[in-house]
Amino acid sequence: MRSFILRFIQDVRHREQVILPAENGEEFLLLYGLIQRVRRLAQAYLCLVKSGFANEGTVLIRSALEHSVTAQWAYLIPGGIDRLRVSLARAEADLARGMVGYSSDPEWIAQEKELRDAIPAGRGLPNFTRQGGIIAELDPVSFLAVSYQIFSQVGHVTHRAPVDFIMEDAGGVRLRTTAEPEMGSEMLYALSGFCMLVAWLHARLEADDLEILRLKQISITLHVPWRLDTHLPDVRRRFPDEDPKIN
Repeated sequence: MRSFILRFIQDVRHREQVILPAENGEEFLLLYGLIQRVRRLAQAYLCLVKSGFANEGTVLIRSALEHSVTAQWAYLIPGGIDRLRVSLARAEADLARGMVGYSSDPEWIAQEKELRDAIPAGRGLPNFTRQGGIIAELDPVSFLAVSYQIFSQVGHVTHRAPVDFIMEDAGGVRLRTTAEPEMGSEMLYALSGFCMLVAWLHARLEADDLEILRLKQISITLHVPWRLDTHLPDVRRRFPDEDPKIN
């Protein structure tokens, strides 16, 4: 698992250039940021683990989950790319609207209007975690939903805060400055899966059949999926004839 994550992080094939089929250029530019963010999050997680901050690193794994699964949904669901484009444009306009309420700079008003007017017509992405949302559609065995919930324990105020840093000791309590480390193998397994999802997507956008084959072989070895749409009915698959029933 670690060796695959390192392979993904180093990405030696793209140090100088990326070669794409012309028809994939626009989608690549839209999705590359999500792919690269997963790569950086994985690298940051390994750095935190090495420095003794494995627990805190679970927040990064949750973010890698969100970026990789959203990228897969946008690419693999019919109309997903357009819906991602709407959501990204809407998020930028919403940020500007927030600045209008905070800043006295009048330029934010004009910028918010310009951004709002530029939002493409149509629906944005569905909610990521709610019923009927992205995770629900791509997660028939609830692995992603449970993983997201577990990885959120450190990022949100939960029971984990007192449990991690206060423990009973001979009738009293003992304060701890660091939490017990998370189970490393489970964390690496999940992270390797999220890296696989975007590694496959990157190779797919490049139409690199040899790399796709390599990733499929690694995926089978690691017991992680390379795509999340194979359980869906054909009408919900952008590419219904590919990789039938691999999950």
